[in-house]
Amino acid sequence: MRRRKVLIVITLLTLCLIWVHSAVGREDSAAESGWLFEHIGGLLRLIFGPERATEHLLRKLAHFSEFFLLGAEMYLLAAEYKRTGAAAAAGVLLRCNFCALIDETIQIFSGRGPEIKDVWLDTFGAASGILITLLILLVWNRLAGKESGKERADK
Repeated sequence: MRRRKVLIVITLLTLCLIWVHSAVGREDSAAESGWLFEHIGGLLRLIFGPERATEHLLRKLAHFSEFFLLGAEMYLLAAEYKRTGAAAAAGVLLRCNFCALIDETIQIFSGRGPEIKDVWLDTFGAASGILITLLILLVWNRLAGKESGKERADK
């Protein structure tokens, strides 16, 4: 029960972080991206090459990463309620997509233009987070099951 509460709080904090960033005005958002690019631009140039490493790329990676995290957290929360598998993943993805739509709607009111490609990017990030989390849980549960079976056989 405690783990559920912690996951709920973490998920809500992630969602608040996403939506607060969307509420930031154009100038403040650009300044934030510029500051972050100054600090990790070298790493981006190393990974993506000097021509592709831009603040625009950084902003798109932020979209993907935020929703990757949200998708993973929401799937873990579903798993806590014993809802796993493809149907649970689809339900979580639908919720994350709705959050992405709200995210872009907030940008209308913050003076930044909403972009449908960001909704797609957010949804793809969430789907990736869900898939990776689902796979990790499958491996984790299989390994835990094998160890439980081994312990029973040793007794």
